[in-house]
Amino acid sequence: MSATQQLHTSLLRAPILHILRAQGFHSTRPSVLDTLVNITERYLLLLAETTRDHALLNHNDPIPTVTDVRMALTDCGTLTPVLTAAEQDWLEKFRRPLEDFDHLKHGDIRREGELRRRDEQDTQDVRDFIKWIVGDQNREIRRIAGVLPEPGPGGTVNGEDYLTVLKKKHSKTGEESRFQGTVLGKPAEDRPLKIEGGPVETLTEWNNLMHDHSEHQLPTTKDAAESPHEAEIDEQQLLMDVS
Repeated sequence: MSATQQLHTSLLRAPILHILRAQGFHSTRPSVLDTLVNITERYLLLLAETTRDHALLNHNDPIPTVTDVRMALTDCGTLTPVLTAAEQDWLEKFRRPLEDFDHLKHGDIRREGELRRRDEQDTQDVRDFIKWIVGDQNREIRRIAGVLPEPGPGGTVNGEDYLTVLKKKHSKTGEESRFQGTVLGKPAEDRPLKIEGGPVETLTEWNNLMHDHSEHQLPTTKDAAESPHEAEIDEQQLLMDVS
């Protein structure tokens, strides 16, 4: 296992422990925890790959949309459609076309009501999923993780997740200095790379130097025919001069 995989696995262990504690478990064996973490890793990877596949198939772009994520959640079993694909097809066939409402009395109002009813039917699984996320079960998980606002001496205090608290605990000089340039902090600023031990200090200067030498020492057609290895010899001589 690489260092990146070890880091991701370590970061995933704490949320799994929070979920277990929210369900009433106060202890577990390391082997059980490792198994649950591995199952979670596999599922998240499957969800990400399925979302990418739907994005490439739908609009030939690896950046997914909400529709791609919803289709991936359905394929992976997170969202359960109210109707099967066959039932959905038959429902679409027997639905009254929206154009027919224009010829009825109060057609615009009835048309809006029909659209609202269809949207509720089509998004029933998504609304059930959102209701589960914001429900009491996940509220307990967020409370244990420390991200739920809790009442304090001066009023309501916004909670901090375990990772932020852990970073503050182990970083006496601040997050900017210790975690900058890592996956846990902000990206590092780009700095020019200097080359030591030669006449040039940057790759740009080296590229310009090579370009100038190639222009001055480029052999003509006649010279190349007389000495086919002259260009190679000149390049080797240039490298020796620079070193």
